[in-house]
Amino acid sequence: MTAGMLLLVLAGLLVSGGLVVAVAAVRGVGPSTGSLSVRRPRRRRITPLHLGAVATGVLALLITGWPVAALATAGGVVFIPKVLGGGKAAKRMIATSEALADWTRRLADLISSGAAGSTRDALRRSLSSAPEAIAPAVTNLVTRMGPQGVESALRQFAREVDDPAADKIAMVLILRERNGGPGLAEVLTALAADLDDRSRMVREVEAERAKPRANMRTIVVVTLVLVVAMTLFSRTFLSGYSTPLGQVALLLDVVLFGTALRWMRRLSDPPRPPRVLVDPDLVTVDR
Repeated sequence: MTAGMLLLVLAGLLVSGGLVVAVAAVRGVGPSTGSLSVRRPRRRRITPLHLGAVATGVLALLITGWPVAALATAGGVVFIPKVLGGGKAAKRMIATSEALADWTRRLADLISSGAAGSTRDALRRSLSSAPEAIAPAVTNLVTRMGPQGVESALRQFAREVDDPAADKIAMVLILRERNGGPGLAEVLTALAADLDDRSRMVREVEAERAKPRANMRTIVVVTLVLVVAMTLFSRTFLSGYSTPLGQVALLLDVVLFGTALRWMRRLSDPPRPPRVLVDPDLVTVDR
């Protein structure tokens, strides 16, 4: 083995370790220190996509002889589809907002019509018509009310749905449960109308965010086609990447391109709104 080949192998090992660390940092994955029940949901299986990434990386290595190209190709098979995706978070937000609006309106109807004599009764009766997006959370809410009480169950419901609108609904119902008094149906009806407006606003914003995602897909497709064509039909032009220094330059190109894609994806993702209802048991006071 020549010195140049040994350097390439060592560079490949370092690059692979760096990519693993970079992906872990981007995805927020760290060493697991929790119990077995906490670690189990984060366990990842080898999927056909991972096998395809390995096969594609090996193929790129056989064609080019460049370790960095092989690692970049394997990483791109897994990384690019996730970056080019999008809209799922916004669609989930819209579905949750619409479901909460329908459920809130149902609670208001039950209370205003007299079909439910209390908050607890209205929550139980709403279970049969709870929208699909929040049906599991409403089921858990009704199940917890008996042993834990309405307020504790509502706080866990808001935490489970993880949406500021659910926090507002829970706060309204908690105040009614604590203080009683009339006007709950009117407040819930107004809150449902606000949620409808919010859903329409999110839909309009998502339509605008879809445009840069489409542009990003076009950029990636054109770039990939150009790179593949040059690799297959213009190897002389790319011969500079065959040296150790060229592999370092190629690594920088890949990192910059991947970072730009990730940045563009984050710009097109909807912002995560802050929680409104805070569980007093989880509050820490800085001294």
